[in-house]
Amino acid sequence: MADRTEPEMPQVPADNLEAAGPADTETLSTPEIAAPMLEVHTPHEAIHTWKSFFVHIATIVVGLLIAVGLEQTVEFFHHRHQRYELGEALRRNGEGNRQYIKDDFTVAEGMLHWALEQTAIVERAGATGILTIRRMPAGWIYAPDAGVWISAKASGLSSLLPAGAQNWYEDMDDRERAIFDSTTGGTTLLYAQLSSLDQAIGPHAVETPSGDLDLSALTAAQRATVIDRFQAVASQVRSVMRQLISYSNDNEYILQTPFDRLDNANEFKRFYEIASKNRAAHPGIKFIFSPK
Repeated sequence: MADRTEPEMPQVPADNLEAAGPADTETLSTPEIAAPMLEVHTPHEAIHTWKSFFVHIATIVVGLLIAVGLEQTVEFFHHRHQRYELGEALRRNGEGNRQYIKDDFTVAEGMLHWALEQTAIVERAGATGILTIRRMPAGWIYAPDAGVWISAKASGLSSLLPAGAQNWYEDMDDRERAIFDSTTGGTTLLYAQLSSLDQAIGPHAVETPSGDLDLSALTAAQRATVIDRFQAVASQVRSVMRQLISYSNDNEYILQTPFDRLDNANEFKRFYEIASKNRAAHPGIKFIFSPK
């Protein structure tokens, strides 16, 4: 077996060993230098002073105020635009309702004159005389359009109007229900009276060649009933006409007065002028003993 020989160590000059020594020593001690303990150094100036704190808070507050101010400004102009649009829609609605009211007055006055005229005819005919009455004039009393105000209340936009304007529109809405409510409205009661009249004359009426109705077959008691029914119709027509005038008074006053002045005492004089003019234009609603 061959002898194992130790590997020969390279010959390094002595001065190289001395030069290598400090380098090796420095290399070995490097990990201790690379991970020193963290040291806390005092800052040159304090970061959180009262002055900087208040400056910081003031900056935040000013920013919030600017943001809120911008938001409120946008909201203000948006609400102003909505209020303007609502006001224009309500005015257009009111102007359109003028024609509804005018047509309703025409129908109601024709119905009133017809009822009074037929009452007189039946009375003159006596208990057994020939009795012929005219048919009622064509036309019905229709409710005005209140859709804009109803929609405004449902959506909450009505709150954009001045309180006085809201009160006036609510009052007008109440008057409309008093006229056209399906159970207790004035027109509902009027049509009930017309139905009663129809029942009183229907079985006995014979149409004439001219289109009138011959009621000569009515007995004295039946004629008295017909007179009562005609009078009830005339009375209820008058009631509806007075309600229509009240509605018209409100509508005209609102149309002629700025929303923010509807409760002004000086402006309110106009309301009395409108009411007086309407009463004078429809004498049929007056009682004989009404003031002139």
